[in-house]
Amino acid sequence: MINVINPKPKSNDERPYLRLANLVKDKRLEKELSQREFSKILGMSNSYVAHLEGGKIQPSVGTLRGISETLGIPYNKLAILAKYIDETAFNQITQTNTTHRDMAFSDLTEKEWISVMDYVDYIRSKREN
Repeated sequence: MINVINPKPKSNDERPYLRLANLVKDKRLEKELSQREFSKILGMSNSYVAHLEGGKIQPSVGTLRGISETLGIPYNKLAILAKYIDETAFNQITQTNTTHRDMAFSDLTEKEWISVMDYVDYIRSKREN
């Protein structure tokens, strides 16, 4: 006999994307969006968002991009939680790149650093146009 009043709680095996689900739900609530509003922004059904926030489904890469833009969550964090990117490998790559960048700029004077940042701003302004 099934206990309808107190159903068996779902295990993490049945909800493999629970960490992703919790983050998305928390951010959605923080932005004061209902599931219906959020699903409309994403172009998804209400039931899709409910399943997403239940940790039962792995959203597509395109959906992750929409979630990232709508809720202001870094895409790489969502991709790790959705298990598209291995967190350990990502962290190793990031740390390696950061180390190389730090070494490349470590001997600049303050004036030189300001010039570099001005150039970076210039490059970004060209990219955005």
